[in-house]
Amino acid sequence: MSCNFGLSSCENRGRGCHGFPSKCHCGLDAAIYTSCTKQNPGRPYFQCPTRGDEHLFKWVEEGVYEEVVEALPKISIINNEISNARSEVAVEIDGLKTRIEELKEDAMWSKRELKKWKLMILCLVCLCVTIIVIVIVILMCKTSKGTFVLDY
Repeated sequence: MSCNFGLSSCENRGRGCHGFPSKCHCGLDAAIYTSCTKQNPGRPYFQCPTRGDEHLFKWVEEGVYEEVVEALPKISIINNEISNARSEVAVEIDGLKTRIEELKEDAMWSKRELKKWKLMILCLVCLCVTIIVIVIVILMCKTSKGTFVLDY
């Protein structure tokens, strides 16, 4: 967040300065300093490098608090989106599991059909071999005059 107002931190709040200030109204980048006063020893704050009274001043923890306050609704929205996404993913996973089961059934059916076709081809090959053997036997049984030995 950017704060371009340079009055006290209380006055900044009323003017729309929220979160961490990046610039003073004079255009200079905000700097972080540490308080050396007896009232606030070691307390960090943002201030314009000019350190003028009419320039930026804001306690760091106020900026942190404002950032957190702004982030909480966004976090809630993100949590809702995550919950919705989880629900959608769960539905998608269930659909995929169903599809996997269907594909397994199709694969088993195809495997059975393939076995049937293999058996049919084997039977056809056996029939062809049998016919060829019969034809060869018939041709071998032929007499020298060109007549068949078979009686009718």
